[in-house]
Amino acid sequence: MTVTVRLAVLLLAPSLAAAAPPAVPPEPGVQWEQTVEMQMAGFSMPAQTSKVCVPKKGMTEPPGAGRDDGKCKVSNLKNDGKTMSWSMVCEGAEKMSGEGVITQTADGYDGKMTMRSAQGDMLMKMRGKKLGVACDSAEIKRTMVAIQAEGEANTAKACRDAAQRMSVMSFAGPQAMCKDPADRALLCERAATREGVRGLGAQPEVVRKDLGSVCGKDFPAMKLQVCAAAGKEEAATKCTGQPGSALGFIGESCPAETQVVAQRECAGRSYTDLSTCYRSFCTSFAANLLDKGKKPAAQPQQPQDPAQDAAQDAAKKAVKSLLPF
Repeated sequence: MTVTVRLAVLLLAPSLAAAAPPAVPPEPGVQWEQTVEMQMAGFSMPAQTSKVCVPKKGMTEPPGAGRDDGKCKVSNLKNDGKTMSWSMVCEGAEKMSGEGVITQTADGYDGKMTMRSAQGDMLMKMRGKKLGVACDSAEIKRTMVAIQAEGEANTAKACRDAAQRMSVMSFAGPQAMCKDPADRALLCERAATREGVRGLGAQPEVVRKDLGSVCGKDFPAMKLQVCAAAGKEEAATKCTGQPGSALGFIGESCPAETQVVAQRECAGRSYTDLSTCYRSFCTSFAANLLDKGKKPAAQPQQPQDPAQDAAQDAAKKAVKSLLPF
């Protein structure tokens, strides 16, 4: 079912004040049978019949006019005897506009409403008849309040989870599902941590591309900041040899800081000279250098003179001295 048709179904439900308090008092009503037919782009949907409880005072406003969701607004409302006419404009994911008319009798009504959208025009024909059974017209209001409260709670939970998972797309753009500033702040706080850099760095670029618009700082800038902080911490405290240490993060995610530590702790030392703390870091660094040296060049290389060849051989020998094999 398209957005247009879903909105039409909501419009033709009884007018409800979604912001009504949870403790809605009973209101005497009369049961009606309502039938709605919809036509769009030459296609007719089967008629939908339902029973609704209408206040005894009858229909005093257009279908959907009492909704407090801020999406649809009624204008040009006129009551001329038994005939009511109006115009309506709806905002949101799909903009709509239109007009309608309803003529009431003692035991029923007939009407129609035309709505226009980017998908085309839609005609809705409405008719109803009074069944005369007493009912509580406020019951549906209480049900809608409960449904709305449950929906808001589920959305709030989903957005907290999205912030914990650093789901940037849940917060990006004007149609984003999550809009709570507290959830947004949590996402940005988590993204600016080592765990966040690791997690987002492992995701495709499309997942984190909107981080700048959500947090005011894009992923590369955030990563540079986190790596710089890790480098300062490592320099001040030295490594602990633990997986969660600053050194472990630097070796995984921070090329510039890796070079600094390697120059300070690995250069000019053999494997047996290294402390237990830096042995794993330096051997991994050396192995990565050798792997890069084995890869074919992206562009044809110019011939090197013998002195350059000798310097490269010496560098490789120095790197190999770090490896325990």
